[in-house]
Amino acid sequence: MSQRPLRRSQVLQVARRAIRVLESQGYECCLFGSTACALYGMQNRTPKDVDLIVMNPDQYFGTNTEYLKDILVENDSNFYLVNSRNPSATYRVLWYRLPRQSEQRCKVDILVPGLLSIPHLNQEELGAPEPETDLPVLPLLTLLLLKLRGWTDHREDERYWVQEKVPEDEDDIEEMLDLAMSKYSAYVEDEVGLWSRSFQEESSERISEYIQEWPGTMDSWDALGLRDLRYY
Repeated sequence: MSQRPLRRSQVLQVARRAIRVLESQGYECCLFGSTACALYGMQNRTPKDVDLIVMNPDQYFGTNTEYLKDILVENDSNFYLVNSRNPSATYRVLWYRLPRQSEQRCKVDILVPGLLSIPHLNQEELGAPEPETDLPVLPLLTLLLLKLRGWTDHREDERYWVQEKVPEDEDDIEEMLDLAMSKYSAYVEDEVGLWSRSFQEESSERISEYIQEWPGTMDSWDALGLRDLRYY
């Protein structure tokens, strides 16, 4: 039986706990994905899990994040690991058991720069949306462009259950475009200095692909200056 949907407060509780544990061990973290979008004001849906970036991983492990999962499990008994449903997978899935609510749990995904086009940032370059400024998040436009990366990846994936995420991605992107313009008055020059040339080039291609699919969003991308990435 599937569990009832998590509340926003529960997801943020898990995010806060994961970040505090990793920070206590010397790691710098920030949120991305739908939880970060919610902190910027996205309201079309409640996040289902926590997506976390560790910005200063141990170089010895490269892009492998299994040791970071072990750190969380070793420092908080509510974190636990299960094997992936994919028998060929070499990773384990990290979950957090919500205290005093044994039937409720929340998945935690951990990534590091270099995976999924995630840029290398430092603590001073993170966003700080109101009112929950105690939770570090990716800068707004960087977050939007990684959400766009998720949209293209889901569209190209051959697994139908992955492709089913595409409409949800499109709803998120539409709302984040609106928030970036109307609430934050964001503009490309605010963040372009944080992005590598390759990140700019691949993002420009994805924006063109998205506009081909949703031409009504062209003015929004223009208003943010993101269609001009190829000139930076």
